[in-house]
Amino acid sequence: MKCLNCLKETPNPKFCSRSCAATYNNRKHPKRKPEHKCTICGERITAGRSRCSQHRIGRDMTLAEAIYTQHHRSSAFALVRSRARKVALQLGRTTCQHCGYNLHVEVCHRKPIADFPEDTLLSVVNHPDNLIVLCPNHHWEFDNGLLQL
Repeated sequence: MKCLNCLKETPNPKFCSRSCAATYNNRKHPKRKPEHKCTICGERITAGRSRCSQHRIGRDMTLAEAIYTQHHRSSAFALVRSRARKVALQLGRTTCQHCGYNLHVEVCHRKPIADFPEDTLLSVVNHPDNLIVLCPNHHWEFDNGLLQL
């Protein structure tokens, strides 16, 4: 018998290997992805997303939107913190601004996130002047009032 995919001689009834069977079947019955569109502009996007890359990245929102629409209340400020880490990384801040330690650093806010009104934009909360990069020890000291920067 001959393989239906590569036409090699094979003792098996249809295919010489699993690879040939998969290639043949995927060509004959391709998987169709459902069409998804951006909720803002209608551009085709992959499944699991609601916005295209143009409308997803760089979208500034208020604290209220970030807290109540993006995350559960138990992790309310997670989106704010993750964007703060991105800002610090883009600025090249990768060492503790107090001691210079660089193996593990944390981004903290000079003015706490909770002190901002809910109508404040994330770009204001995560402004570079409000962000400090510290090692875990100095971050704890800063949060507990033992370190003034």
